[in-house]
Amino acid sequence: MAIIPDDFTPPRSMRFADFRLETLGPDYAEADYQAVSGSSDAIRHVFGPDNHWPPAKISFEENLADLRRHLQEFEQRQAFAYSLLAPDSPRYLGCLYLKPIKSRLENDWRKQRFQAQAFLWLNADDKPLSAEKTVATLQNWLTQDWPFAALAWPGRDMKWEEWLSTEPITP
Repeated sequence: MAIIPDDFTPPRSMRFADFRLETLGPDYAEADYQAVSGSSDAIRHVFGPDNHWPPAKISFEENLADLRRHLQEFEQRQAFAYSLLAPDSPRYLGCLYLKPIKSRLENDWRKQRFQAQAFLWLNADDKPLSAEKTVATLQNWLTQDWPFAALAWPGRDMKWEEWLSTEPITP
């Protein structure tokens, strides 16, 4: 199921002052594997308190299979993953994921309130970027240039406890 309208063409690359985005896929297999391997503990936290990806000892082949899946999801317009790279070099800085909200609940409040969810992880071995500034840049771009009325950033703009609740938590 597509998370964007048929008439929207997601960009395959994008440039910002402090980094650039390129569609995540096998072309970045070696750099992505090095970053994922070196950042696995931090990455698990990005996707949720009980998330187990990536495994502590992820193999190159396992990671390559993930990259192929991400590229296929992009091509099928189901989800969108980007490599974050230094603006003027191939230095690998992290990844951005735009994903559908998956739930087995019939009337999930998250699906009613948001069109998609976003996740960002930065390479723990090479931290030239501020996470807060990078998220702000990406939020601005996604708000202005993508067709989402509302995009969730679980664990960033909403605590995991609230995001994982079956009922929305009201302040």
